[in-house]
Amino acid sequence: MNDQQLLKAAQFSPDYLNVISAWTGHLPFAAWIINELKPRLFVELGSHYGASYFSFCQSVLENKLETQCYAVDTWQGDDHTNQYGEDVYAQVNKHNKAKYIDCSHLLRMTFDAGLEEFEDGSIELLHIDGFHTYEAVSHDFNTWLPKLAPGAIVLFHDTNVYERDFGVWKFWEELQQTYSNTLEFKHCFGLGVLQLPDASADKLSLWAEWNDAKKAIIINYFASLGERQQNRHAMGQYKAQAYNLEQALKQAS
Repeated sequence: MNDQQLLKAAQFSPDYLNVISAWTGHLPFAAWIINELKPRLFVELGSHYGASYFSFCQSVLENKLETQCYAVDTWQGDDHTNQYGEDVYAQVNKHNKAKYIDCSHLLRMTFDAGLEEFEDGSIELLHIDGFHTYEAVSHDFNTWLPKLAPGAIVLFHDTNVYERDFGVWKFWEELQQTYSNTLEFKHCFGLGVLQLPDASADKLSLWAEWNDAKKAIIINYFASLGERQQNRHAMGQYKAQAYNLEQALKQAS
C-alpha cells in the first residue's frame, strides 16, 4: 500500500458531486482503490445518478490509467430507489459522453444480461450496488463470480443498513466466514471490501496481513475523508436550494 496514494486520496475532489447519492462518503475510497489496484477492467452493477461510478472514472483519468469502466443498469429504479424517469439516464449519459467517452461504457440492461458482455476471469474490480435484498445481492455476487479475475476486489454498498428488507449485511456476514481478506467501512451506510484469493504479488492488498488495529487506521482515515465530501455535498445542496428560492421570489415579485 503506497502512502503517497493514501495522501493523494485526501486531495481528490469529485467533479460530479451534487447529485442524489447514498455513496458520497465513499468517493475518496473509490478514487484510491482504482489507483491502488490499477484494474484493467472495472464494472459497477447499479449506478443510478452515477455519483460513485464517475468518481471511479475520474480517478482513471486523473491517474492516466488504462482501466476500462462499465456501468450496468436499467436506469429504471427498483423498490429501494423507487422508479424514476428517463431524465436520470439522460443526465448520466450526457456526462459520460462529455467526460469519459474513451474509458467508460454504459450498458443499459439487467445485471444478468450484462454477464454476456464479459469474459470469465476478466474483471479485477466489481462494485455491487443493485437491489439490496439478501436474495438479490447473493444472486449478483454468485452469478458474477466466474467473471472475476484471481485476486479481484468486490465492493458491497449498504452493509450497515438493517431496516426494511435490506439484506446486504447478512450476506456480508456470510462472506466474511468464507473469505479472510476483507475490510468494512461503517460510515455512509457501510461499504464491504472483499478480495478474492490467489492475487498476484502486485495486486495483493497489504491489509491482508494487518491486525485489527492497523485496519482501524485506514477505516478511520477514509471515514474522515468521506465526511468532508458529505459536508461539501450538503453545502452544494443548500446553495442550490437558496438559488432556487431566490429565483422563485424574483418571479413572484
